[in-house]
Amino acid sequence: MLVNHFIIGILIFIISYIAIVSEKIHRMVVAVFGAGLMILFHVLSQEEALAKIDFNTLGLLIGMMILVNILKETGLFQY
Repeated sequence: MLVNHFIIGILIFIISYIAIVSEKIHRMVVAVFGAGLMILFHVLSQEEALAKIDFNTLGLLIGMMILVNILKETGLFQY
């Protein structure tokens, strides 16, 4: 049973990776769909998936995106 979950997890990862690299589908959609498949196929439980999220890193990335968006509006990058 554990081996089946491992193989399913690896297949979902590889397919997601290929979809992201091909850039046919937006990265976010692929990532959310891949995470949903991991939970749907019981590779991870919902609690395990939430425990794996590093909220410090997520907060840092969101803050950087906000800052870059503000700086882009001011024309700093064109300067």
